[in-house]
Amino acid sequence: MSDIDELNSINHEYRKSLERFQKRTGLAPQAVDTLGSGEEKEKFSRMDADLTAVERSAQNARAELEARLARLEKTPQLESRAGNGRISSAESDPNSPEYAARWLRDGFNGSLSNRAVTTATTAAAIPVDMERRIVEQMYLNTVMRTLAKVVTIDSKRTLTVETGIPTGYLIGEGSAVTLSDPSFRAISVVPYKMAAATQMTQEFIDDAIGQGNPGTGLDYIANRLAVGLGRIQDSYFVTGTGSSQPQGIADATGTAWASTNTDGIIAQGVALAAAAAITTITATNLIDTMFAVPAQYRASPRFKWLLSDTALKNIRKLTTNSQYVWTLGTDQTNSLTSGLPGTILGVPYAISEYMPTTAAGAAGTGVRGSAYVIVGHWDYFEIYDRTGMQSLFDPYSLSASLQSILYAYMRTDSHITNPAAFACISATAT
Repeated sequence: MSDIDELNSINHEYRKSLERFQKRTGLAPQAVDTLGSGEEKEKFSRMDADLTAVERSAQNARAELEARLARLEKTPQLESRAGNGRISSAESDPNSPEYAARWLRDGFNGSLSNRAVTTATTAAAIPVDMERRIVEQMYLNTVMRTLAKVVTIDSKRTLTVETGIPTGYLIGEGSAVTLSDPSFRAISVVPYKMAAATQMTQEFIDDAIGQGNPGTGLDYIANRLAVGLGRIQDSYFVTGTGSSQPQGIADATGTAWASTNTDGIIAQGVALAAAAAITTITATNLIDTMFAVPAQYRASPRFKWLLSDTALKNIRKLTTNSQYVWTLGTDQTNSLTSGLPGTILGVPYAISEYMPTTAAGAAGTGVRGSAYVIVGHWDYFEIYDRTGMQSLFDPYSLSASLQSILYAYMRTDSHITNPAAFACISATAT
């Protein structure tokens, strides 16, 4: 999620919370700091902290952007390599676009000493500037990364997730206390490799990179690789089964619908009739699904819907008590929230082209079908990126046609860490 989206979301929730306090007490909104309930004070304190964190992140991003622009605006001082073979200072800086351009030229000419290169080592040949462009573009072309909690890891790991706490009892004098223990489940994080590749002709390298403006060509290459990486990742982050691939948020692998849930999928919400079409979703289904998530998760600004465009088209037509469940998010009284996207029952939503739109799965005890609509607290769906992006430059395979191939790949995984924080509307095929 971008800083402006995060800021808009928090401000939207802040305003709604103040309105609820004013309606409940009849007091001015500023009185919440002294006369609000303990829960209200805690909630506003948490939102204040979130606003501070977003502001700090925006300031850091701006400082980084200004430094990057200053570096790119410098006129590169390139020297001919035909004579003494010297390289300019700009070309030797791994953070500069000039270094990226030289890296591509050297790769095509066959003068790279290391073909398989990685940013995880100090001797990496891949230009840092190109790597940063690829990562930035990848985030622009994905939906799940704007919703989920993204974590960087340096190896495989096993996460321990709490599934239950000790039970408390009211006992009489001299009575024994029944023993109970917390319970846990283990999540194995195994980053899976996803890759994209693009081929470049000698003419493209000559024309797009050039000596005066390497940035334009690199932007194009990075964007093409990023779109491929972003789309394949998003598809698995939504529908992955968790078996030899990431676990998607809509994972519906065979498991108990509402009992043991050993696979850790979303196991609460509304189950439609077998083979029910997405157009059969009702306003009551949406309300029941939202309130299937415990209140402590619904209170967070990170509580959002995820659905397909097909589902949204149907939901925008639904009403309850003559009021549409979908409402426009525009607020002309507050410039910070003006122009917000619409909400479903007051909760923001995101659209994914990979969300299921048809029923799937065989009917039976403990079987959950396709998740048409999901709602929940997105801090409990995590994406784990393996530190470092790897690349491979191949100037030989297509050398007969004067072309080179640039491969980019990264390792990532995803898991639902707390299924209780989510609910869904689902349907089996039969």
